[in-house]
Amino acid sequence: MSAAYPRETERPILRPLRPDDVDVVVAYRNDPVVAKYQDWDLPVTRERVERGIETHDGWSDIIPGEPRQIGIDLDGELIGDLYVGLDEHGGVAEIGFTLRTEYQGKGYAFEAAAAVVEDLIERLGCHRIFAQLSPENARSARLLEKLGMHVESLAPKSFWCRGTWDDNLVYAMSDAQWRDREPEWPGRGVSSAERDRA
Repeated sequence: MSAAYPRETERPILRPLRPDDVDVVVAYRNDPVVAKYQDWDLPVTRERVERGIETHDGWSDIIPGEPRQIGIDLDGELIGDLYVGLDEHGGVAEIGFTLRTEYQGKGYAFEAAAAVVEDLIERLGCHRIFAQLSPENARSARLLEKLGMHVESLAPKSFWCRGTWDDNLVYAMSDAQWRDREPEWPGRGVSSAERDRA
């Protein structure tokens, strides 16, 4: 049986992060534009990134109960990463995405997220996908809506991040809602103009 990852999309490849990615990850996670709406502590140190990559070294699939940080690779260059946390029962998954500033607005995050959602639902049998974000993160909200997600809840001042309380917005969708959205995804009739807006 072949490994599920690396996985090709229309343009980027989704793959495990490697030791030679450390410097790139440290650089974009400390970029103020990239980090603005993310929840990691700053500064992001080289040692922290090295430990994270070493901890998850050698994986080739998404496994229930084992969070994954998936590299987004474009023509051999790491341009960002996706977080996937599939719960221990395999039915509910949280996703998140991070993209280097110079690659934002070109549809890469959407293509990567769409491929992971498709994999979670169609191959792994996940029935619910959700994402958490700040209400101020309008670009990520648009991407999630394009995936077929909808606002499920808003909890004011409920998320502690970098010394302050932020509102927490949850987007979600079921496997049935995803399948209703499927025909407009990459490779399924989506236009390049629509793709490039995310």
